[in-house]
Amino acid sequence: MNKHKRPPVVVIVLVVLVLAGLGAWWWWSSTRPVTTEQRLSGQVETTELSVAPAMAGRITSVKAKEGDRVTKGQLLVQLDTAALRLHLDQAKQGVKAAKAAVTNARNDDDATKADIRAAQARQAQAEAGVQLARVQLAYAAVSAPSDGTVVNVVGNAGQNAAPGRTVLTMTDPSDLFVRVFVPEPRIGAVSVGRQVTVTTDSSTQTFTGTVSFVSDQAEFTPNNIDTAEQRTKLVFAVRIRIDDTSGILKSGMPVDVTLP
Repeated sequence: MNKHKRPPVVVIVLVVLVLAGLGAWWWWSSTRPVTTEQRLSGQVETTELSVAPAMAGRITSVKAKEGDRVTKGQLLVQLDTAALRLHLDQAKQGVKAAKAAVTNARNDDDATKADIRAAQARQAQAEAGVQLARVQLAYAAVSAPSDGTVVNVVGNAGQNAAPGRTVLTMTDPSDLFVRVFVPEPRIGAVSVGRQVTVTTDSSTQTFTGTVSFVSDQAEFTPNNIDTAEQRTKLVFAVRIRIDDTSGILKSGMPVDVTLP
């Protein structure tokens, strides 16, 4: 009669250890937090503002140079005002003459009501001419639309400026943003107002960014962003405004954005 041999104790111990290890691994993998963060790359950008006169005229002076910090309302470019001031003086003289004509019509016994109304209409027209001349004179002073830094000056004294043609360009260094391209499977977790983390190789400081725009149209990853393989994937453009009061971040600086 054959007796069944019992497995060696060593084998039993090994089996128990393997089962215990598998159980521990399963418990660890099921309880550890799942990392869903994704890191995307981009460049710091800032909005450029084109400063242009609202009227034609000869530039008499440019009050700012590249790199200058300017404040909202600060005079940047001055156009020639000689002809405009002459026009304003003539318009004022026209108002005086029109007022005198109204007074004469009222004092003229032979003047009809229609004559008086016509004189009053000419006075109103003359006064409107004065207001227009003042507006045109104000347009000759081209001011900064907001606080910022002048980055390019294309207009020079003696040149003729045209309405809407840029004479200088400025940016606001405090208004920084970065554009990243979020893969389609991740876009559902991104929404306007959501905060993200922004880092750069040139500083150990971590910056906070806030999503300000999420495109509602998918596109292929731009060629200058990722690899050829990634360019075959659909992505959504996302704009993130960066909060940086330190002045460390500069336009064009590469940064990494971590989406929670």
